[in-house]
Amino acid sequence: MTDFLDQIFVRGKQTLLAPIAHAPSWLVQIVSSLINIFALLAVFLTLFALISVLERKILARMQNRYGPNRVGPFGLFQPIADGIKMLIKEDIVPARADKTVHFLAPVLLAAAAILTLGIIPYGRNMTPFTIDGGILFFFAVGSTTELAVFMAGWGSNNKFSMLGAMRAIA
Repeated sequence: MTDFLDQIFVRGKQTLLAPIAHAPSWLVQIVSSLINIFALLAVFLTLFALISVLERKILARMQNRYGPNRVGPFGLFQPIADGIKMLIKEDIVPARADKTVHFLAPVLLAAAAILTLGIIPYGRNMTPFTIDGGILFFFAVGSTTELAVFMAGWGSNNKFSMLGAMRAIA
């Protein structure tokens, strides 16, 4: 089964790269990495959406209640509705907060998560970023999540948020 998926990915990638085969090698490398990144994001976002619906259905069954059934057939569009809801929510920034740090903390956390997923080989020729020290890069970028949590506590300019962030890191 994995060989079949590998072949689908390799052939699809070759088909997409065929029009620029005679371009400079650096351009082909960039386009190849972008194809890998978009394929990775598409797979992970789709799986995340399906698993979140499945989790809600299972929890509803365990609690003897209806699960998500309002949005789409069998509630399958519930993750899309949740995403839209999160995008239109108002971000409340405390008056004395450090706005730069307040906005950079979640960006750093999301960037670290995406970068660590980008170096994991998912199959033959299915690595978005091929680097020699992959495991070192994985742990180095993974360790920046603590910095993002600390920045979130620091950015609020509140001693209790700062203590909570330090306790979460420890």
